[in-house]
Amino acid sequence: MFIENKYYKWYFMIVNYRLTNPINTDVYFEKHHIIPKSLGGNNKKTNIVKLTPREHFVCHLLLLKMTTGVDKVKMSYALRMMSTIKNDLQQRYKISSRMYDMILNITSSCIGQHVSGNKNHFYGKTHSEETKIKMKAKRALQPPPMLGKSRSYETKQKLRDANIRQFSNEVNREKHRQRSLKQFEDPIQRYKAGNGTRGKQWYYEPITLHTILCFEKDKPTGYIPGRQLNIKH
Repeated sequence: MFIENKYYKWYFMIVNYRLTNPINTDVYFEKHHIIPKSLGGNNKKTNIVKLTPREHFVCHLLLLKMTTGVDKVKMSYALRMMSTIKNDLQQRYKISSRMYDMILNITSSCIGQHVSGNKNHFYGKTHSEETKIKMKAKRALQPPPMLGKSRSYETKQKLRDANIRQFSNEVNREKHRQRSLKQFEDPIQRYKAGNGTRGKQWYYEPITLHTILCFEKDKPTGYIPGRQLNIKH
């Protein structure tokens, strides 16, 4: 499961230090599974240690460097989640943009080597029609993530700059053009791209004001015809 390299030694140095020198309960701490649950660990007290946010992040970074194969993929996902997901009950350790970029590159590399193609457990499979209907109904009832919110000027500027950088590259422009040409060779894909809204109508939910564009037969329960345009995005 673990490679006994220098990162392995550093990892257990941190863990053993905190096991013998517990954090004061008055100080903020995070619980860490010594053997991650995704690698076979459990929730027993003997497998949990209290760490500072920085120690917690460093331990997950070390776990990434002391595992291989699918285990490394799991650890890369865990580290990525620690870098992006936040809530009111956690004080995530803040990392630099360079560290974040490194984590994303490692995650992408791990997926490409160990989870892509026929190595993916869902390779060659498709969801059943019943599952597709359930997934579609669930998505229809979920409010848009930006409902009632607006992006800051800085975020909008970053999006503009990223878009400009992407299409200022001649290679990227040519790739985009070739994808478009290939898509419009197929009548079905052409319909989806150019006329995918034909026959659809706007509906909205009176309480949440969630708006959806769909065919009448796909209208979620409780939705009425119309479109709410007074919501600021």
